[in-house]
Amino acid sequence: MLEGYNVAFRINGKTVVGRTSDDLTIAARTVDSITKDDQGESQESVTGHDVTFSAAGMMAVGNSETGKLDRDDMMEQALKKGSAAVIPVTYAAAGGDTYQGNSIMTQYRESTNATDIGTWSADFKIQGEFAKVNTNP
Repeated sequence: MLEGYNVAFRINGKTVVGRTSDDLTIAARTVDSITKDDQGESQESVTGHDVTFSAAGMMAVGNSETGKLDRDDMMEQALKKGSAAVIPVTYAAAGGDTYQGNSIMTQYRESTNATDIGTWSADFKIQGEFAKVNTNP
């Protein structure tokens, strides 16, 4: 059994402070083709994958821990442009395989009100390959 807190999401090699949930989606890109050998039956093949990732958490501001990203770090990343906006992402599960790729933050949201703890959420899209970098036995 995999416990949710054992799934790690890191950007630029740092974990995000206050993270409460993650969501990884891998969607196949396909193309239809038909050849004479297919005898009139259309064939669908996978040409690649669209990989998106979202995360959410409680607001953490002014974090002093090294190796962690807080709200200000996430806001700064959301506002970057060009090649500076591309960030390395690692997705790992305790006892499972680790995957890495480069991503861009496609959306960042914050939510606060007078009675609740502030929260944040962000969406990322993998650019290029999302590849396995190690396999757990």
